Amino acid sequence: METWLCLAGGNALGAFHAGAWQAIEAAGLRVTRMAGASIGAVIAALIAGNAPDRRAEVLEDFLSRIGKLRPLVGRRSAVARTLAMGHSSLFVPSWPGALEILPDMPPDRALFRRQRMRRLLEDLIDFDRLNGGDIEVTMTALDAETGEIVAFRNTDTPLTADHLMASTALPVLFPPVTLDGRHFFDPGTCENLPLRPLLDRPGDALILALDLYELQKPLSQTMDGIACRAQELVFAGQSARIIQNCDLSGRRFRHIVLTDPQDDFAGKAFDYGRRRLEHRANLGRQLTEDALRDLAPAA
Repeated sequence: METWLCLAGGNALGAFHAGAWQAIEAAGLRVTRMAGASIGAVIAALIAGNAPDRRAEVLEDFLSRIGKLRPLVGRRSAVARTLAMGHSSLFVPSWPGALEILPDMPPDRALFRRQRMRRLLEDLIDFDRLNGGDIEVTMTALDAETGEIVAFRNTDTPLTADHLMASTALPVLFPPVTLDGRHFFDPGTCENLPLRPLLDRPGDALILALDLYELQKPLSQTMDGIACRAQELVFAGQSARIIQNCDLSGRRFRHIVLTDPQDDFAGKAFDYGRRRLEHRANLGRQLTEDALRDLAPAA
């Protein structure tokens, strides 16, 4: 079955996509097109930028490299430390960074620099295969000056690490990325689910939209639960409006959402704890298996 895959953004929540890919491979689906935003673009590049028999292995390697052992001080302290001191495999504090608030300090563009993330991506992705392989890949980024969501497609222009850096340039944390004189942010600022690039042509392909935030769930009456719910609604609300405004008539479409009733933690998108990543990957595999099982009779 020809399958088109849409991968949403969500930082460390993207481990869900890696598990979903295991279920997609196990089901024997033939993925011919992918569109990704932020971590979704990274996962798409890891898949398309490696040989079919190595894709699951590379995704597992990626998660192992970004996964961190949980310190004894606990989950909240671990995320606070990441947001203050960085991540050894992905980003380190900029200079002057947050210290620009002090008198006589020069201005900076972001709190962190991401040379380590670039090296990691260049190590794990074969960009020649990504651009010349059997999967059409689209990565989205937000033009910081015009507000336009720009879709970079490997059939139109060779995709590079710069495009991935642009798609993951979360404002203030990371500096904007300049491509051809245009400055780009992470598209999650306004369009976190890159569904529209997959609907630019007709076809009877199965379209799977893998999303990382729930629209509907009970409210946990704690500050952490309320803050978490507010974040979820910002991104899940985007997805709901995108899906509502897309013409899906005659399309075989399934929206698969990371659902974890036990995770009402406001900092979860920056929780790179190894066990937490494994848990999200397992949820991705299980929920995608369930979705494909439901679709099997109509395929």
